[in-house]
Amino acid sequence: MSLDQLLSACTIKGFQGSGPGGQHRNKTNTGVQLTLRQYNLEIKSAEGRSAKENKVHALHRMQMALALQVREQPQEPEMPFPGSNGHIQTSNPLFPLFVAHVFDRMEQKGGDTREVAKAFGLTPSALIKILRQHKQCAEKLQRKRSVEAAL
Repeated sequence: MSLDQLLSACTIKGFQGSGPGGQHRNKTNTGVQLTLRQYNLEIKSAEGRSAKENKVHALHRMQMALALQVREQPQEPEMPFPGSNGHIQTSNPLFPLFVAHVFDRMEQKGGDTREVAKAFGLTPSALIKILRQHKQCAEKLQRKRSVEAAL
């Protein structure tokens, strides 16, 4: 879903951020907390100096949280790889959507990264390298692999 749709589905709450920032930081509610009750997700952001900046950070984190936690039936046809030459930056707005498609497809294929990589026109090592760029993606991939190995 787009950022506007995601924002409308969330409950927004402001709070005072803690930490460095001087007098201004201690007087204003620039921290933002987004809550998406449908999936029981709560994301906070307070590293920026403005509420608007923190809202954008929180929305991007919410997208990644949804991509990592919510599984759906993979869509056909598969989305095209949003990067180029086998690379995609985590700052790419389509990165969370790509991650969601990858983990949805992995769920469907029983954790087989070869089949998933092939669906996106990537090599398995390129796909794993992309997922390892983001700490939470790497952790989820590792958990998935350890569960598969135990079976």
